[in-house]
Amino acid sequence: MRIEEQTLRTLVAAGSVRQLVAQRVRREDRWAWLLQVHVGIVEAPLETRRGGPREFRTLDALAGLVDSLGLGELTVKLSS
Repeated sequence: MRIEEQTLRTLVAAGSVRQLVAQRVRREDRWAWLLQVHVGIVEAPLETRRGGPREFRTLDALAGLVDSLGLGELTVKLSS
């Protein structure tokens, strides 16, 4: 399942999102954050329009997206 931001907004509006998880990942010489979306039994990363996982430079930026969705809960994983 591919989940882009617009798809995520639709899933949230429908009440289908079970959980959102912010996952910290190492990217060469820096850290990045990915958003894992849990819908039913499916878990998929938030992706960019061109494909591939959408990376956030800061947890604040990722939390800002979650806040704009109207959700009040985000699970944070510092390691995999």
